[in-house]
Formats: sequence, structure tokens, C-alpha cells
Amino acid sequence: MHTHEQENGGGRTVVCPICGKEFRCALSHECWCSGKKIPEDVRDYLAARYESCVCSDCLDRLIGQAAATR
Repeated sequence: MHTHEQENGGGRTVVCPICGKEFRCALSHECWCSGKKIPEDVRDYLAARYESCVCSDCLDRLIGQAAATR
């Protein structure tokens, strides 16, 4: 697993562990992900497999896959 995090005031630059894309994580309620409704099964999946955040594209894909299986 490759994770790269670089602190920059007000957040960090993270490399998505799924696709390798760099993105910003604000580490707060102001982060882009705070407005997303993430199902519990997706949260559990991510927590069991990754130590860092995933990018918005991968998160959206996982949320969509979870919704399709319900």
C-alpha cells in the first residue's frame, strides 16, 4: 500500500490508495468529503483496507457500487 501525505496549512495532499491520484484532504468538517453521505458498509470497507483517505472519484464509485447492490 502506497500512501503519501504532505502537510500544507489547512490540510494535506494525499495520494489515493486506490487509483494513485493526488487530492486535498482538509482534515475537518470543511473537507470536500464532509458533505458526502457515505453508507456504513462503505465506511467499514475503507477502514478495513486503507490507512488514508480516498479521492472523490473512488469514493463516488464505491458509494455507487454499494447503492447498486441494495
